[in-house]
Amino acid sequence: MKKSFPLAVIALFCFSFSLKAQVYRKKIVHAGETISDRSYYLFPSFTDATVKLKTGGSLSSKMNFNLLICEMQFISPGNDTLVISNPENVDSILFSNNAFFFNKGYYEILSSANAVKLAVLRKVSYEAIKIGALGLPDHSGTGIQSDTSVVTYTGERKLVMNEDVEITSETAYFLITDSETFNKASKAAFIKAFPEKEELIRDYLKQNKIDFNKETDLEKLFEFCAAQS
Repeated sequence: MKKSFPLAVIALFCFSFSLKAQVYRKKIVHAGETISDRSYYLFPSFTDATVKLKTGGSLSSKMNFNLLICEMQFISPGNDTLVISNPENVDSILFSNNAFFFNKGYYEILSSANAVKLAVLRKVSYEAIKIGALGLPDHSGTGIQSDTSVVTYTGERKLVMNEDVEITSETAYFLITDSETFNKASKAAFIKAFPEKEELIRDYLKQNKIDFNKETDLEKLFEFCAAQS
């Protein structure tokens, strides 16, 4: 485990757009302030959680999910805010009412029924930009899918100096069956997850307008599928 970013950021603007079962939000950020000043979290405060490891051990700490950098953070005994440095070793993270697992990103389980789970994946990517003609931002690369625009020093991540960065946050919803098959939430995915309820699902979707990018709509549809005998 390692220290969280003292990432220097200041938001210039933010916008969002959506594709099927996923939503993107973009921010142009600028060096100048620490990430602690700009971070926002999934929960109102850091909350007791248990980290179960794939090796069979477990750890307990106060934790929260940082929505700006899409990292799970915890409070160390020294009262520092740290991030999990090797999340691939984590089997699950359990809060009193929430559960997460890591698979190339943190999935939060929203609902479950037998071998089927509805989960949300929140990820972030960075892309260096430069200011072009008329002061408008101009991307300097084709996109950075990891934090390669962030320099690492003794466990601390910092933005490259004198460089603006576009942060893209992605939220995507999945139906997971047998803990192996991941399908982005859609009509076809629900029918595939609950094949014996195909006609009921089709009738429900005719009677109810479902936004497959909206968490509450997906939870209601999932609960309907789980409740049908």
